[in-house]
Amino acid sequence: MLNTASVIPLEQTANYLRHFWHPVCTLDELKASNDEGVGPIGRVLLDEPLVIAKLDGKIVAMGDRCAHRFAKLSGGKVIENSRLQCPYHGWQYGSSGKCAFIPAAPNDPIPRKAMTPAYECEVKYDIVWVRLDSSWNATSIPYCSAWDNPDFKKVIIAEPYNWSSSAQRRWENFTDFSHFAYVHPGTLYDPAYSEPAIVPVDRVGGELRFFMEPGKDMLDTLPPDSPLGSWDYRATMPFSINLDIRLYRNGSPFLLWTTSSPTSETTCRNFMIIAHTDDKMPDKVPLDFQKLVLAEDQPVIETQPGPLFLDEISLPTDKISNQYRKWLRELSAAAEAGEEPFKKALLSDVIESR
Repeated sequence: MLNTASVIPLEQTANYLRHFWHPVCTLDELKASNDEGVGPIGRVLLDEPLVIAKLDGKIVAMGDRCAHRFAKLSGGKVIENSRLQCPYHGWQYGSSGKCAFIPAAPNDPIPRKAMTPAYECEVKYDIVWVRLDSSWNATSIPYCSAWDNPDFKKVIIAEPYNWSSSAQRRWENFTDFSHFAYVHPGTLYDPAYSEPAIVPVDRVGGELRFFMEPGKDMLDTLPPDSPLGSWDYRATMPFSINLDIRLYRNGSPFLLWTTSSPTSETTCRNFMIIAHTDDKMPDKVPLDFQKLVLAEDQPVIETQPGPLFLDEISLPTDKISNQYRKWLRELSAAAEAGEEPFKKALLSDVIESR
């Protein structure tokens, strides 16, 4: 096991991540929570327990604890479609997080501190997103090219999956060209092509953008389900990746979209959208292929420590992750300096591809 006391963390602090939108669950998960489909369900984001529920027709996110004896509200129930009831003593909370009714003392004033934090919550791509700190309003929900795009006949929201890995490591895994030949030989890549291209990387509007075109002659060595083609990446910081693929086998567009939710420093919950043009293809086909790829990645990535460290040796062929790490470090430091430095670090464009 790595002695983390002997190495230098890449990021000064993880506080900057509170200013970004992160996914916590899919709409399908909330709908499956009970017969009414309104929750509550419990989730964790940046080590903070959250409760997700639908109150007054709107999905909300609050701290998962009752102010009374700190029981988890996610173990309770939604009553009258408007209040979340604690399972322990029945205290009821509205969408603002304030306690609205105390059954044991119905005629007494409700204490001012009888509340749980309420967080900004939105639904996009049939996924529930939460931003723990919206005071700077500097970030947007990440880009997905397939949503509302008629070119894609099938848009599949995959079931989320958990890894014992940081969201940072999962992001790097998805964009690491060097590992394809060793972790995915015969699946995603021909092992004969072990020297990856070094491509230009741009910062545009809070995204890392880069493009890679693997050798077309690999197509003959890979299974027909392999999404080999030109790979166009738009990676919304800090953990989302929109990979638009133009498939070599038929020239059609194919999307792999992924984002990781940082449940803790060493764990993440991952979401994926797959989109394509073949409306006759069963969803099981692309989903099963991605499960195969993930099963190849997961045991390797989970051997890494969660946090990123400055002591790790990098090569020029690690350019994508090197640029990513550089930006994470800048964002972490800038957030400690305040709102304007953070916005400047996030939104200043750096163009290399010209």
